[in-house]
Amino acid sequence: MFKKTRVRQIIELLQKKLSDREISGVLGVSRNSVARIRQISDDCHREWDELLMMSDDELYRFFYPDKFKPKSSYAPVDYAYVHRELSKVGVTGMLLWEKYSEKCKKEGKKACSYPTFARGYKRYAVSRNYTSHVEHKPGVALEVDWSGPTMSYIDPDRNTECTAYLFVATFPYSQYTYVEASASMNQSDWLYCNVHMLEFFEGSPVKIICDNLKTGVIAHPKHGEVVLNDAYLSFAEHYHVALMPAEVRKPKQKPSAEGSVGKIARKIIGMLRNETFHSLEALNRGIREALARLNSKEFQKRNGSRKIIFETEEKPMLRVLPLMPFEICEWSYNHKVGPNSHIWFDKGQYSVPSDYLDRYVDVRYNNRAVYIYSSHKLIAEHKRLPSGMKNGKRTEPSHLPYPLYIPETIESTTAKAEEIGANTKTVVCRIYENAKIKEQALMDARSVLDIAGIYGEELLEEACRKALKDFHAVTYNTLIPYIKEISKDKRNKAKTEDTEKQEHGIIRGADYYRKDGAK
Repeated sequence: MFKKTRVRQIIELLQKKLSDREISGVLGVSRNSVARIRQISDDCHREWDELLMMSDDELYRFFYPDKFKPKSSYAPVDYAYVHRELSKVGVTGMLLWEKYSEKCKKEGKKACSYPTFARGYKRYAVSRNYTSHVEHKPGVALEVDWSGPTMSYIDPDRNTECTAYLFVATFPYSQYTYVEASASMNQSDWLYCNVHMLEFFEGSPVKIICDNLKTGVIAHPKHGEVVLNDAYLSFAEHYHVALMPAEVRKPKQKPSAEGSVGKIARKIIGMLRNETFHSLEALNRGIREALARLNSKEFQKRNGSRKIIFETEEKPMLRVLPLMPFEICEWSYNHKVGPNSHIWFDKGQYSVPSDYLDRYVDVRYNNRAVYIYSSHKLIAEHKRLPSGMKNGKRTEPSHLPYPLYIPETIESTTAKAEEIGANTKTVVCRIYENAKIKEQALMDARSVLDIAGIYGEELLEEACRKALKDFHAVTYNTLIPYIKEISKDKRNKAKTEDTEKQEHGIIRGADYYRKDGAK
């Protein structure tokens, strides 16, 4: 609306014989405006009193007739009729504009363009707080959100009442709805609910419209790029779904989910209000039964039910789900690879190939496994350490730049003795049996096994056999004389064999001198 000049006040001051400059200073209007009103008053030959008898609108129209000329020569549009027609199925703005244009053509009037028609309706809807009709297509959009109302269940382990948060998903076209109770609203539960949702619908839509919760959207600026959560983005890539977060504080961009939240509060929560559930699984079973009744209930202003319309019109348009469901994982960033070729994650250590020493890597994890990435490339994979374990370690020997040191144990030394021979195993087992503290005898058993590294396993086994004939408990000191004796006998025997060969000389047979049968 343009700003009106105070015509009446100017005329009253002109009647009092004030100058244009004085009137301009008193009323704060331009001198040109005052001069314009003085000039028109003189030309029309009317008295001041006669002019002041007019109303403010008539007075303004008399001095500024150009302000009231129609700005456009277009035929007016009945936007109230447009709004009513858009609420009907199959009616679009383009269809109504074409009908308006045909009517103008018959009446010989000029019709406005479609963009002008659309802008005019938008201004009309905003001025009356209306929501324009949106024609949904089957299988295209799926709206998801957390419900405001909550439910409760009894935790069987702690025997305490716990809050259950409701996850809601609705197809705008059929209004077919999925609901699941969750113990929390963290990222893992959000992703699990999304996976279960698609399994319930037995297909995936083109896009998912979600709220701006941190478990799905990191940042949604008014101007600029939307930043999605990595885990939620991986979910979307797995199922080939586009994620379309609604604008901040714009619930009308996902009205189906917002409306379903209210229906759930009235229907499901109300239907189950007098029941007690002793686990989260029991609560979800009750919700599924109530949800089946809600989806199967006939529409009041539409033929069929949510389930019928979904099964016949929307489900055939959904995309087929992948054979393998999405693996729920979370991300943790910037873990430095230490000098021992391990990273610290969740109070435990996991090995990384030694090529990545002193670099920073990212971790993708769930309750079962830990995946380590460098520059979006998977470089290591480990089974996750048990929950609650501190300072645990998962090591892949091939990751280390040096052989992995494994400390000796009673079991390892016994197994190694068994590989050498039965007599050696007997000696080692008796060493442990005669020790008051078995771990204390570990060094004694180790010293016995070290003999094999010097004299060989065969000599150690033979020495143990001979020593066991003379002693029940054999030690390192007991074995040494036997080892030396056996070793000496072996050397003497080898020396004797060499001497016998020298005494007989080198004897060559007739075949040595025969060449091709000539000799």
